[in-house]
Amino acid sequence: MKDMRTACTLFILLCTFTSAARSAESDEILLTTQHDVYEDYLCLLAGRNPLDIDDFTGECSRRDVVEIILLQQALVLGGLNLPVRFEPGNFSLRNRRLLQKGYLLVSVDTFWLTEAQQYEHYLYISEPMIRRGEYTAGVYTSPSNKKVLSSRSLHDVQQLSGVTSQHWTADWYTMQQLHLKKLVDEPSWVSQVKLVNQQFVDFMLAPFHVDFAKNGVDLVVVPKIAVKLDDSRHYVVSKNHPMGKAALKAINIGIAKMRQTGRIHKAYADAGFFYAQEHGWKIINE
Repeated sequence: MKDMRTACTLFILLCTFTSAARSAESDEILLTTQHDVYEDYLCLLAGRNPLDIDDFTGECSRRDVVEIILLQQALVLGGLNLPVRFEPGNFSLRNRRLLQKGYLLVSVDTFWLTEAQQYEHYLYISEPMIRRGEYTAGVYTSPSNKKVLSSRSLHDVQQLSGVTSQHWTADWYTMQQLHLKKLVDEPSWVSQVKLVNQQFVDFMLAPFHVDFAKNGVDLVVVPKIAVKLDDSRHYVVSKNHPMGKAALKAINIGIAKMRQTGRIHKAYADAGFFYAQEHGWKIINE
């Protein structure tokens, strides 16, 4: 069974590489997305052209969905107006390899700067989409965990256990700096959600306006408090893709234009990303 799973994984990876290689040689841009993100992207579009969108509100709006739209707008604003082809799948562990090999031009999901800098030998890093100091996350827990739900200060949170992944550089550093009773390292988002839902761990950090129902659970945000993740987020572009330099230039031009008009802030605000700031919630680690 293990050999069969390995063979299937290699076959899927080979198919992805082959598809991406065709994209690298043609006049189109391949964008890989997780299935659930792509579904929410289509839901938010509701038949609209992504290049025309300036209202990002909607039931399916969230940070990673908004970033897919903003990426396409930035490319066109920067002068790289090529057809886009999406390939939904489980790319969370494969995107870095595709970028490294030059089969994938750009990641639709932004990277933490501290994470992207670890791969600068094969990645260009764009100007920030979320600037340092702007990222605040909610403290999410089981609706049955009364102790967590009553937390209102850093001292309260320090009596709790939390979960995140060492691979998420800003998240891991932030959780370490909270000096929790216990910090669990779990690389899978879904597994983190389950640990919190079953109350094996007290809480996890997540963006505001996240839909946990997709994972079959009903985590809730602790009211009135939030945590700042002290890092910036950026698009990354493959240095080994034929269009790498052109794409980086276009993205940065597009980001500058959208920053000037306020579109970037509005897009994230429409997605509920700045909920804590807008509602005056206490940032417990400032």
